[in-house]
Amino acid sequence: MKKIYGLILVFVVMLAVIGIVYADSTQDPGSQQDPIVTKSYVDSKYDDLKSYIDSKVGTSSSNYDIVELKPGESITLYQGSEAIVRTDNTSTIVTSTDGVSDLTGGKDLKNNALIPANHLLLFPRSDGRGIKAKADTIIVVMGKYTKN
Repeated sequence: MKKIYGLILVFVVMLAVIGIVYADSTQDPGSQQDPIVTKSYVDSKYDDLKSYIDSKVGTSSSNYDIVELKPGESITLYQGSEAIVRTDNTSTIVTSTDGVSDLTGGKDLKNNALIPANHLLLFPRSDGRGIKAKADTIIVVMGKYTKN
């Protein structure tokens, strides 16, 4: 029984020695091996990361653009873009079987469907979907678009 207690005591002493040696081998904060990071360095890395993420998302701005269309003009919106048509007399441009998501009305607008005023539209793909004006129109757009 005394042998077991002796082995446990030797084991505990070995762990203590290993812990002390390890703690002593760590570097001093601020040394060449363990540098202190400054706020300006962290800010620059944050800006780099934000720019990288924004480039992958496709837009670096969360601002809305105001687009004015004359009769017969149109805009093509890209994947993930949103639009709020502020006036009546506009219709959708859809090139495939799917439509444009009318998030306010809770329905899918097919090609040449009239868009109600002040409805939020979501464009799911970059396949030529857009909005065509039949009269002077104001559209609030968030995301990438091309005015035609």
